[in-house]
Amino acid sequence: MRLNIYFISLLSLAPLCLLAQGNYVANTANSATPGTFNTLLGPGAGAGGNLKSDRNTITGYNAGFFLTSGARNTFYGVDAGKFTTEGRDNIFIGYEAGLSNTTGEQNVYIGQGAGRSASEASYNAFVGYHAGISNITGGNNVFLGDQAGQDNTTGSNNLFSGAGAGLNNTSGGYNTYVGSSAGIYNKEGSENTFIGYEAGLGSSSGKNVFVGFQAGHVNGTGEENTMLGYKAGANNKKDYNTFVGYQAGLSNTTGSNNTFLGNKAGQRNTTGFGNVFVGGGAGFDNITGNDNLFLGLAAGISNTTGSSNVFVGRNAGYYNQLGKNNTFLGYESGFANRGDNNIFVGYQAGNTNQTGSQNTFVGYRSGYYNNGSANTFFGYQTGQANTTGQFNSFIGVQAGLNNTTGNSNYFFGTNSGLSNTTGSGNYFLGDNAGGGNSTGGFNVYIGANAGNGQDVNGSNNLAIGFEAGRANVAGINNTFIGFRADAGASGLSNATAIGNNAKVSVSNAIVLGNATNIGIGTSAPTARLHVTSGVANQSGLRLENLTSASPASVLNQSKFLTVDGSGNVVLASTSNSGREAANESLWERQGAYLTNTQDDAIIIGKGVSKTPAGYKLYVQDGILTEKVKVAIKNTSEWSDYVFAPTYTLKPLSEVEQYVKANKHLPGVPSAEEVVKEGLDVAKISAKLLEKIEELTLYIIDLKKDHQQQIDQLKAQISASK
Repeated sequence: MRLNIYFISLLSLAPLCLLAQGNYVANTANSATPGTFNTLLGPGAGAGGNLKSDRNTITGYNAGFFLTSGARNTFYGVDAGKFTTEGRDNIFIGYEAGLSNTTGEQNVYIGQGAGRSASEASYNAFVGYHAGISNITGGNNVFLGDQAGQDNTTGSNNLFSGAGAGLNNTSGGYNTYVGSSAGIYNKEGSENTFIGYEAGLGSSSGKNVFVGFQAGHVNGTGEENTMLGYKAGANNKKDYNTFVGYQAGLSNTTGSNNTFLGNKAGQRNTTGFGNVFVGGGAGFDNITGNDNLFLGLAAGISNTTGSSNVFVGRNAGYYNQLGKNNTFLGYESGFANRGDNNIFVGYQAGNTNQTGSQNTFVGYRSGYYNNGSANTFFGYQTGQANTTGQFNSFIGVQAGLNNTTGNSNYFFGTNSGLSNTTGSGNYFLGDNAGGGNSTGGFNVYIGANAGNGQDVNGSNNLAIGFEAGRANVAGINNTFIGFRADAGASGLSNATAIGNNAKVSVSNAIVLGNATNIGIGTSAPTARLHVTSGVANQSGLRLENLTSASPASVLNQSKFLTVDGSGNVVLASTSNSGREAANESLWERQGAYLTNTQDDAIIIGKGVSKTPAGYKLYVQDGILTEKVKVAIKNTSEWSDYVFAPTYTLKPLSEVEQYVKANKHLPGVPSAEEVVKEGLDVAKISAKLLEKIEELTLYIIDLKKDHQQQIDQLKAQISASK
């Protein structure tokens, strides 16, 4: 009762005795110099006896008890700011809030024990039961929530918001934890941002960003991770990962340097590293696969251990599990793939490939049904039906469209090899080249529509030129060279037609030209066969197996061949002739042969003046025959040497310079030489084939160069992504 009275009496005396000091004191005067403009309310409030400052509001038992020069403080609660002496501009509200503060400034501690241990720390805001209770020197912190930052001692520049947020942090700085138990076990890690319930709960390292319910939940020593989404990277313990999306990277434990973006992207990844998965379910089943790039909804969703793959597009590489070093770009490209080292680019390119490896498919549904290996398909639906065919190269719209099991084919051009199914070893170059071939093998068709005819399905044929060999039905081992050079009948074999519109109608025959003259040793033939030896009085013809020693096959005949004055071969007769026939003693029959007994040369024609040595028959005007076969003495005189490893192919630039300078190809006689010396049929045929084979080698080199350029462009495209 007396306390109440005393308290009332103090209230009545206060305006009289303290008015000059500008203070409102609701207790006994505790200091002879209580400062100015202070509000002190409660037993022991600011009662240390040395209060000299101003504008403090102190309410509570022993609140601000030792305050001396500290100004503009607000202490509310039992022992709130009790040991503050010089600290300024602080707000301490709650039992023992800011209890140990001495010189700390501009702190806000609200809640029981909030900031209780801080002595010199400044610029902190602690709100909540035991928020920042252990802080000693840490400054610039914001702890909001029950036990938020409870164990922080020296950590600075932290923001902890939520019950238990950053509870065990001691010295970690520059952290932002928002959410109940966010970063609760982190002690020394710094520069983290954890937002969400239990986000980064087990983390003990720094430089991480975890946003979402239990994002980065058990992260231990993992650093420099970014995880955004419900349970994103919840089990992660490693470094340098970025997981964004619902359960993205959920199972990741020790995998590092991964980027998973999308709903459940990389959800089952555990130890795989260096992966980039973007899209819902992208890389969902990946466990230990490394260095993969999956971009698109469900891209690489089934991949488990496959590494170094690039899948871009919805469902790209969908069923790939173990396949490695693959690149799939396009919707469902490589959908069923399980092979290695494949490149599929385009809508459903290589869609059903399972075991095929080392394939390159570029184009809409190119290689759709493929299971073969080492194929290269470029273009719309190229090689679409290929199943087990290997070592094929198809370039052009629908090139090799229907090939199934054919191997080692090269089709270049729109619809080239369109009908080929099982044929192997074919080389088709040109739009529609070999378009009718289905099972024939080892054919070479060069030129638009070359070998493109119904039932043109033979093997070992060569057709070079526009629409050459289109009528070669069921033909084998035939050669057609020239514009529309072709077969004149079906089922031919070993037939050759060379020249514009040349036609051959029987097997084992060579036709040179169509209604044209053939010149040997001359550039201006005037007969079907015009031979100029280049040596006077020599025909340039030689019949090696028919000599003067050969027996006559026909006896008692008055007709014979000779030449006229222009060198034309003519049929003459001994009957009624102004010329004496050769004596029979000059000839003898040896079996089926007629032989010149004197080993003399024979002149056919009138006025033949050129009779060079080394020849046995001189014919004027020409020779008409149904069959000509030129013997070759040995293999070295034929042109197979072009394909020998030691053969040196002249660079095209060198050939170009030679042609500009000489107006003809290297090794080919000039027009002047032909006029002067004539042509050797065997040699010129071998030389022509040599040039054709060199042309083939140039084409092969050009293909390799184009492939290298394509590979370089792909590498540049991949590097730019």
